Amino acid sequence: MKKLSFFGKILFWCNSIVVVLLLVSFIVPYLAPKQFSSLSLLSLGVSPLIVLTFLFGVYWLVKLKKQFILSTVMLVAAYLFFNPFYKFPTTTVSDTYNNTISVLSYNVRLFNAYQKDIDSAEISEVLDNTLKIAKPDVVFIQEYYRKATQKFLGYPYRYIHFKNKKIGLGYAIFSKYPLINTGSFDFKNTNNNSLYADLVKGTDTLRLYNVHLKSLGITPSVNSLQEQDKEKLFKRIATAFEMQQEHTEVILKHMNTTKHPIVLAGDFNNTAFSYVYRKLQKGMKDAFVEKGSGLGTTFMFDSYPMRIDYILGSKPLEVLKFTSLEQTFSDHFPIAAVFAIPK
Repeated sequence: MKKLSFFGKILFWCNSIVVVLLLVSFIVPYLAPKQFSSLSLLSLGVSPLIVLTFLFGVYWLVKLKKQFILSTVMLVAAYLFFNPFYKFPTTTVSDTYNNTISVLSYNVRLFNAYQKDIDSAEISEVLDNTLKIAKPDVVFIQEYYRKATQKFLGYPYRYIHFKNKKIGLGYAIFSKYPLINTGSFDFKNTNNNSLYADLVKGTDTLRLYNVHLKSLGITPSVNSLQEQDKEKLFKRIATAFEMQQEHTEVILKHMNTTKHPIVLAGDFNNTAFSYVYRKLQKGMKDAFVEKGSGLGTTFMFDSYPMRIDYILGSKPLEVLKFTSLEQTFSDHFPIAAVFAIPK
């Protein structure tokens, strides 16, 4: 510190504050939002904190200052503690497995029904291309629209659910294989919902969950957030996190009622550094972590990439492939995975 300039000392103090916040974030996945609502908000900031720590480390390294050690140690610790926030490509030849199930999850934002200048033909084209590329056996749709014109041809088995006849927002599971024991959770005091169904493929039965945890109710724009009352904003997000915890507890309780392998997919509206992700992912394989590459971006906050959509599989399912598809008409990107079903 003594050899640093005045500017260097200020920068190092900023570096230290970022590192401390990142260190505190290590405990966030273990803190229930109902008891630690304020701290739980830090889960949204972990990714930016990692980026800042990296930039500080690069700066000190370029300057040949030993202060780079602080950022380097913290980045290594974060990578080891959290699920990888960046994945290098791995290869698995799924064609060598005889019994597989491929799934796609997509928050379609009501097929842009309430957006200006809707191009229904373009939306259908993007969706058709997505299905041709991913070739999923099962499609999980969040924010399905009651008046949707998209037919999902090739998927004769389907479960589409709306909470009531008045609401246009719904959820759907489309499948090439029979669906039985279908149902919904119909969460209270929110339009968010989640579905479940059993899929029968030959002699195998899989339990499916199409999940959409409570939305944060914010516009994904820094300028928009800056214009809002900060106290009301934090309270709204904290309340959403508490409801996400409630939804997660209901889903987990239901998951314990089945002996079938589980595929759970959808929009968690939270990061992989959150309490709800840790609870839902426990005992499950995250398809991106197993076979993904890059950042696994599923949502853009302005120009900042985020991963808030997931595909999880329980034992004995084996993840063979994961893909984040880049073409979208929604504010989310579709994600796809292939699982092997052991004999």
